[in-house]
Amino acid sequence: MNYSEIYSLHIQLLKAYAANNNGGYSAYQREINHYRDQLRYAEDIVQRIFVLNQLVKLHEKEREDMMKWCTEQYFSRTHDYNESPDGNIG
Repeated sequence: MNYSEIYSLHIQLLKAYAANNNGGYSAYQREINHYRDQLRYAEDIVQRIFVLNQLVKLHEKEREDMMKWCTEQYFSRTHDYNESPDGNIG
Protein backbone atom coordinates (compact mmCIF):
# COMPACT_ATOMS: atom_id res chain seq x y z
CA MET A 1 0.00 0.00 0.00
CA ASN A 2 1.45 3.36 -0.97
CA TYR A 3 0.99 6.80 0.55
CA SER A 4 -1.70 7.82 -1.95
CA GLU A 5 -3.85 4.83 -1.01
CA ILE A 6 -3.38 5.49 2.70
CA TYR A 7 -4.30 9.13 2.19
CA SER A 8 -7.40 8.12 0.25
CA LEU A 9 -8.49 5.70 2.98
CA HIS A 10 -8.13 8.38 5.65
CA ILE A 11 -10.24 10.78 3.58
CA GLN A 12 -12.96 8.15 3.09
CA LEU A 13 -13.03 7.39 6.81
CA LEU A 14 -13.26 11.07 7.74
CA LYS A 15 -16.10 11.54 5.25
CA ALA A 16 -17.97 8.69 6.93
CA TYR A 17 -17.47 10.27 10.34
CA ALA A 18 -18.66 13.62 9.01
CA ALA A 19 -21.76 12.02 7.47
CA ASN A 20 -22.67 10.36 10.76
CA ASN A 21 -22.08 13.55 12.73
CA ASN A 22 -24.85 15.35 10.79
CA GLY A 23 -23.20 18.74 11.29
CA GLY A 24 -23.45 18.48 15.07
CA TYR A 25 -20.94 20.04 17.40
CA SER A 26 -18.25 17.72 18.66
CA ALA A 27 -16.85 17.69 22.19
CA TYR A 28 -13.46 17.71 20.48
CA GLN A 29 -14.34 20.45 18.00
CA ARG A 30 -11.50 22.71 19.09
CA GLU A 31 -8.90 20.02 18.44
CA ILE A 32 -10.61 19.04 15.19
CA ASN A 33 -10.46 22.64 13.99
CA HIS A 34 -6.80 22.83 14.98
CA TYR A 35 -5.87 19.77 12.93
CA ARG A 36 -7.97 20.94 9.98
CA ASP A 37 -5.93 24.14 10.03
CA GLN A 38 -2.71 22.14 10.25
CA LEU A 39 -3.78 20.18 7.19
CA ARG A 40 -3.52 23.38 5.15
CA TYR A 41 0.13 23.80 6.14
CA ALA A 42 1.27 20.21 5.63
CA GLU A 43 3.99 20.24 3.00
CA ASP A 44 3.98 16.64 1.82
CA ILE A 45 1.75 13.59 1.83
CA VAL A 46 3.39 12.04 4.91
CA GLN A 47 2.62 15.13 6.98
CA ARG A 48 -0.94 15.20 5.63
CA ILE A 49 -1.43 11.54 6.55
CA PHE A 50 -0.16 12.26 10.07
CA VAL A 51 -2.65 15.13 10.47
CA LEU A 52 -5.49 13.06 9.01
CA ASN A 53 -4.61 10.27 11.43
CA GLN A 54 -4.90 12.71 14.34
CA LEU A 55 -8.37 13.68 13.09
CA VAL A 56 -9.41 10.04 12.85
CA LYS A 57 -8.21 9.45 16.42
CA LEU A 58 -10.32 12.37 17.67
CA HIS A 59 -13.43 11.06 15.92
CA GLU A 60 -12.81 7.58 17.32
CA LYS A 61 -12.34 9.02 20.80
CA GLU A 62 -15.68 10.80 20.45
CA ARG A 63 -17.37 7.56 19.36
CA GLU A 64 -15.79 5.77 22.31
CA ASP A 65 -17.21 8.41 24.67
CA MET A 66 -20.67 8.00 23.13
CA MET A 67 -20.51 4.22 23.43
CA LYS A 68 -19.43 4.50 27.06
CA TRP A 69 -22.29 6.88 27.80
CA CYS A 70 -24.82 4.56 26.13
CA THR A 71 -23.50 1.58 28.07
CA GLU A 72 -23.69 3.46 31.35
CA GLN A 73 -27.24 4.54 30.58
CA TYR A 74 -28.31 1.02 29.70
CA PHE A 75 -26.70 -0.69 32.68
CA SER A 76 -27.63 2.01 35.18
CA ARG A 77 -31.18 0.69 35.14
CA THR A 78 -31.94 -1.61 38.02
CA HIS A 79 -33.02 -5.07 36.96
CA ASP A 80 -34.49 -7.70 39.21
CA TYR A 81 -32.88 -10.92 38.02
CA ASN A 82 -35.09 -12.98 40.34
CA GLU A 83 -38.17 -12.24 38.21
CA SER A 84 -36.63 -13.88 35.17
CA PRO A 85 -36.85 -17.69 35.13
CA ASP A 86 -33.36 -18.15 33.70
CA GLY A 87 -31.76 -15.19 35.48
CA ASN A 88 -31.31 -13.21 32.27
CA ILE A 89 -32.64 -9.81 31.39
CA GLY A 90 -35.40 -9.72 28.82
